[in-house]
Amino acid sequence: MLAIPLEARPPFGIAQNGNKAAALPPGMFAPHLYEVLDSEPRGGVRHRLPMAISDTFVADILKPYREHAKYLKSAEITHFSQKALEDSTSDESLVTGTGRFSIPESCYIDDTGHFNAVEFNICYNQLAYVVFGKCVEAGLMHRLWRVNVDIPSFAEYKRHQLPAMLIVRVDGVRFFKPMKSDDFRAELTIDRMTLLGQAGFFFTSITFSDCEGVKAKGSVVLAFQPNLTQHKD
Repeated sequence: MLAIPLEARPPFGIAQNGNKAAALPPGMFAPHLYEVLDSEPRGGVRHRLPMAISDTFVADILKPYREHAKYLKSAEITHFSQKALEDSTSDESLVTGTGRFSIPESCYIDDTGHFNAVEFNICYNQLAYVVFGKCVEAGLMHRLWRVNVDIPSFAEYKRHQLPAMLIVRVDGVRFFKPMKSDDFRAELTIDRMTLLGQAGFFFTSITFSDCEGVKAKGSVVLAFQPNLTQHKD
């Protein structure tokens, strides 16, 4: 993912879904207290949450990466909140996805002995690509967008995956203790989103943990700008 300034986006067509809370909610790894909901994507197909993401799907999304840089091993979507979509004052996140990772060796440097900032970014990107891809494939992205535009098909998402998703800002990245990189997990939440023209800006947070607990966290503003055509009424 590339980085772009938020100010570069057009200040028109603004809409917002999700809560108004800061992008780093506390207790991200506490047991979920919300009711498990069904999603209802296009075509009438229903998905029960948590929504499993197959190994084949993960491998397909990670094709742009070199083999030794594919750190994400599995993923699932654990939460989708209709309440947060309909009520901007809700404290719930819009979407939560989790992933399991393993970094047997670094793709760019000799072993440092700990999880570092470059690996933080790579792991965030891989989980975000997979979670967003599953939201598109399952029809959840249509419900997040909630405006009269053409959401790309999954095939279109894969074709434009790299240029369509851009990191706007990274905030509050903290490393608490060295993490065991051979087996760890991450939880990615989409806390809220704002539409600027045809670009969606997603305010996300991510926490990394190993068997000893949380070791790193941060928040990322992610722009998703697929090749959409705005319909005229």
